[in-house]
Amino acid sequence: MIEHHLNKKESISRANEVILRTPILRQAWEHAHEDVELTKKLGEGAFGEVHMGKLKLRNGRKVDVAVKLAKLEVLTKEQIKEIMHEARLMRNFDHPNVVKFYGVAAGQEPLMVLMELVNCGALDSYLQKQEQPIEKKNEMCLQAAWGLEYLHMKNVLHRDIAARNCLYGDNKVKISDFGLTREGTVYQMDPHKRVPIRWLAPETLKMAIYTQKTDVFSYGIMCWEIYNNGIEPYPGMTVAEVNQNVKEGYRMELPFNVPPDVQTLIKVRCWSENPNDRYSMADIAKHLQRILQIPRPDFAASILRLRQFEMNQNEPAMEEIRIVGNDTYRLPRGSPGTLPNEAHRRYSRGYAHNEVAMSSRSLAATFSFLAGQLVHIASFQPSENHKFPGFCEQNLHICNQLGE
Repeated sequence: MIEHHLNKKESISRANEVILRTPILRQAWEHAHEDVELTKKLGEGAFGEVHMGKLKLRNGRKVDVAVKLAKLEVLTKEQIKEIMHEARLMRNFDHPNVVKFYGVAAGQEPLMVLMELVNCGALDSYLQKQEQPIEKKNEMCLQAAWGLEYLHMKNVLHRDIAARNCLYGDNKVKISDFGLTREGTVYQMDPHKRVPIRWLAPETLKMAIYTQKTDVFSYGIMCWEIYNNGIEPYPGMTVAEVNQNVKEGYRMELPFNVPPDVQTLIKVRCWSENPNDRYSMADIAKHLQRILQIPRPDFAASILRLRQFEMNQNEPAMEEIRIVGNDTYRLPRGSPGTLPNEAHRRYSRGYAHNEVAMSSRSLAATFSFLAGQLVHIASFQPSENHKFPGFCEQNLHICNQLGE
């Protein structure tokens, strides 16, 4: 079907003049809604429901996933931007101690963000359910250090390191929740934004600044949570008291059963008042490995094996449509609702990143019949000549966040 439209230069739509130029395979992280089966509601997230589900990969194999559902009509543009920012960042992460990102399903509502399902849930909840031996807690701290070391190596600031933002399963801690994460090594915080005071470094509280060393301070607070069975830091203090006391030099005590060298590492090399006196996460991981006598895994080899396995599981599938003319547009993956006949539906299962030429008259008509679909746009600025339905106009903004 693709070859036919390319060779004959026939329109792929009966209603509009849409000519294929260059078919491009869909990205591995772009999935269709029909490939996602929701099996159980797990709870409510910041922007919608979170479900357990199964994702059908391109070879037919199914994997367990956690699915974040976002209903776009109830979200602000800022919230949509945050969701897509988090997804775009997670695409680049590949480490055993960072939660895996499978991709998004953005062809229709609700928007789905697909991630690895980690069977024991949030780390703080897991710790609260049952007392864990000190050896296991030591391993948890080290695994979290490996994960955060990796993020810093990728030039990323997490900005919200806490036990509630880690997952635990199969005896592994996995850093998750990248809603506040930013690329770079320094970030100046908006003073009007709400922030997790109990996990912040003194310089963040004083000057609203984030660095890798402020992540290190927060990591130390998370270690305190792990050793105290997932309870909230600074018990008995109000947020205002925590804010004042931390800026004045107050630090919490660790339980007596924490190894002395680990206590020193956290108190001196994570919680130092001067950020320059704190270790990097690479140094913290190295010292914990030595103190706990736990060898460092060969992460490169394990990641390579995983990538090779996943490459065998995935085959090219659908992509989006690209329209060229006076403006450059990227339209959504083809779906039965937007293609007029069975032949075009067969086409849509094979490709959808397709470059097409479209007349300006048919452009508005095309966007009209895409109303209700999630539109993926790059480098688009609406002009006086291009007016679209409100839903479509909103979604132009949405997927621009992910496609960059």
